[in-house]
Amino acid sequence: MPPDAFDTSKHQVMGRRVAGGSFARGLCATLQASETLTVFCGGETAAPALQELLAPVLKAGAQVRLQPTLDSAALASSGCLHLPDPGLHHWCWLRSGSSTRHFSLTGVTHTLCSHGVMQGLEQLVAAPLEPWDALVCTSRSAQQVVQSAMACMQERLERRFGMALPAPKGPQLPVIPLGIEPSIFDWRGRFASRQEQRDQARQQLQLSTTARVVLFLGRLSFHSKAHPLPLYRALERLTDQHEVVLLECGHIYNDTIAGAYDELARRFPRLKLHRLGGLTPATSEEKLLALAAADIFCSPADNLQETFGLSVLEAMASGLPVIASDWNGYRDLVQHGHTGWLVPCRDLLKTQSKPSAIDQQFALGLKDYDSTVGMHSLGVVIDHQALEVALGELLQSPERCQSMGDNGVARIQIMFHWDHVCRQYRELWKELNQRRTNRDSDDVQTFWPMATSARLFANHSQERPWEGPWEISPQCTDPMVLNDMMQAYFLEPIIGLDALQKLASLLEQGRNQPGLKLLSNNTLHEIYENSGIAEAQFARITNVLEKIAVILPHTQQT
Repeated sequence: MPPDAFDTSKHQVMGRRVAGGSFARGLCATLQASETLTVFCGGETAAPALQELLAPVLKAGAQVRLQPTLDSAALASSGCLHLPDPGLHHWCWLRSGSSTRHFSLTGVTHTLCSHGVMQGLEQLVAAPLEPWDALVCTSRSAQQVVQSAMACMQERLERRFGMALPAPKGPQLPVIPLGIEPSIFDWRGRFASRQEQRDQARQQLQLSTTARVVLFLGRLSFHSKAHPLPLYRALERLTDQHEVVLLECGHIYNDTIAGAYDELARRFPRLKLHRLGGLTPATSEEKLLALAAADIFCSPADNLQETFGLSVLEAMASGLPVIASDWNGYRDLVQHGHTGWLVPCRDLLKTQSKPSAIDQQFALGLKDYDSTVGMHSLGVVIDHQALEVALGELLQSPERCQSMGDNGVARIQIMFHWDHVCRQYRELWKELNQRRTNRDSDDVQTFWPMATSARLFANHSQERPWEGPWEISPQCTDPMVLNDMMQAYFLEPIIGLDALQKLASLLEQGRNQPGLKLLSNNTLHEIYENSGIAEAQFARITNVLEKIAVILPHTQQT
């Protein structure tokens, strides 16, 4: 859990970060008194933020061990490393030099249409992944994307080598949704009724208590979330029959996008529009107020970037009926006619069997991500009539809204509460562990995939390192030079400050003895051990000492 995976106080508010932090809290909340979860946090500076995030949900006796870097021993003892992204192809090389049984890997999908992610999905075919590894897909639609990307790479390799290739052994591709903590949105215990909560929220937001409020919550982006025109148009057409307000709550990334939204709104002068957030992102408090104030939630998403719909879960947990486009992961969340409406949409991609110019230019880096997803979104058409009908029926029937909202709350508890979702993750990890420890299958060694520096550049020099003995004397460089910036900059990260200072002190004692002192390989290794330096660094440290003349090669001519 590096900061980029959860910390929205220092990084842009994005669905994957909100989901990452929520998953970590949900998993920690399920820990029992005897359980410990190890979290690799990507550096010492990330630990306080994770501690603040996770500590409040831990039960008595349960523990979270925060470690700054990935540690091989901890990975092996834990049995599984879970990643906050789909990058299994990258991190599987942590097992290089050891068996693929060393530990399992699991990851999770978020946005799947970026260039890097799509390339990573293709690499799942070539990477040494096993049946005890898994990429969790948050929806059936996401699973289909991953399967298609892998199939494309398989086909590419078979065409390249002119032969049929066996299917990859892994990873597994289970479907497990994102989750939510419903208590955050529950009015009970704080208000006498849902209506009281709604009235108080509207008073704080200065919204009419008699109007019907339709909420759009999420990224305010016409090119990477949802084109707002279908919703603006439908609601303006319904203003003759209802007093209606569109409440937008979210973040507009820049002035250009903000100007485009204002320009479009002027084309619908009868639409009453109230916005929370904008160029300054809406706060968590404003988001909760918006959910509390609304009667209906509507998200006509039309973008490839959308894969799940966390805001849909938040709306359902808040007791709101959901009107959403019948689009990828949304159809796994909304039960049409029961918790809300799924509005049909048509997509130009359904008719394209060959690579388009957009695909080719994006793959070659000639078209940027925002332009690419924006161009694709223009090929998606929301059914205007169906959207207007769905909004009209719910606007005129508060009782239907209440019924669908109650159904949504019940569905959240059954399917999307973190307790339920984390139970699925635990079952997955248990199954993968059983596969990994099953000794009936082959034990495969993983080798580093790229040409090493030694293989590429060893011939730059004609000579091998000196193998000893070495001499140290007052004529050699003062060992305290090891603590100078030129040396410490490189050495502190690999051996630590304490070991570096202790090494300098021990060598200084030898240098200050009168006359010449010879150091064998064994003697140097003993000094390194007494300094607390790992054996893997012995040869490098010896070269450094010789490089800066703290020790010098002793030859017969010396």
